[in-house]
Amino acid sequence: MPSSAPYLILLQVIFVLSWSSGFIGARLGTEDAGAINLLFWRFLLVSICLLPFVVRRLQALTWAQIRYNAVIGFLAQFAYLVSVYIAIRGGLPAGIAAIICALQPLITASMNNNPHERSGRQEWLGLGVGFAGVSMIIFAEHSLSASQLSLWLYALPLIAAITLSIATLYQRRQSIMATDHSKDGLLMPLFLQSTATLLLLTATGLPLGLIEVPASTQVWAAVAWLTLFSTFIAYLSLWILLTKLSATRVSALVYLEPPVTLLWAALMFGDVIHWTTYVGIAVVAAGIAITRHPGRSPTPANALSDTGDR
Repeated sequence: MPSSAPYLILLQVIFVLSWSSGFIGARLGTEDAGAINLLFWRFLLVSICLLPFVVRRLQALTWAQIRYNAVIGFLAQFAYLVSVYIAIRGGLPAGIAAIICALQPLITASMNNNPHERSGRQEWLGLGVGFAGVSMIIFAEHSLSASQLSLWLYALPLIAAITLSIATLYQRRQSIMATDHSKDGLLMPLFLQSTATLLLLTATGLPLGLIEVPASTQVWAAVAWLTLFSTFIAYLSLWILLTKLSATRVSALVYLEPPVTLLWAALMFGDVIHWTTYVGIAVVAAGIAITRHPGRSPTPANALSDTGDR
């Protein structure tokens, strides 16, 4: 593969756009469909597309691999995405959801109990600054927005960030214990996690009558959007970038998601961006910068390669 500067720049642009596209696709699809229903059809399509590539390896799977990926699927896909999609379905702007979810690296750092990867008060200071920035955005959005949203909608992306942090720490703990199944390649873990998520969505949605065949072409467009851009292109671009750049440099690109999502939603859906949002983003960025020290802070890119989704 080429490694020229223009190619790497293009690859990084594709990475940021594809990972940001998850929030946009959620907004597009949940306008005419429920969160559970949209996610069900998305992961059904993802699982069907991946099956031909992994079917020959399924018989060699161990229960340890299945259990490991089921836990990751529950935390990093089912719990994370259901929380975010319900919030967006309830009217929370996609850009605001992306900003709140951007706290995930800070939360991971504060929850990490590995003495070799903590700097103690520095993580808590960064987390406090990050929360201050998000609180500023939420307060301003709640006060200045024409539509008054319930505060619990703002809490859902925070819950999503916490579940993704737990998944990240679980993955890192399994790696330390030499039981890291992320070495199974890219497609098999993604298939197992997506299938586990699909089963959880089915078990949740069918009894509640939340799963139905969408009648809206916009919903199907969103399903295709989320499958192609937010799953396959996002993971492929991440995997290629990790072979060419350090994990720290790749993880830094994740922090571009909130501003890109804000601008994208403003252009596509007409979402209003208040000046306080820009200030809040700067404060969140400062909190992230406080916690980032080479070799000490958790590496979000590693987490994304095995647990992330949008």
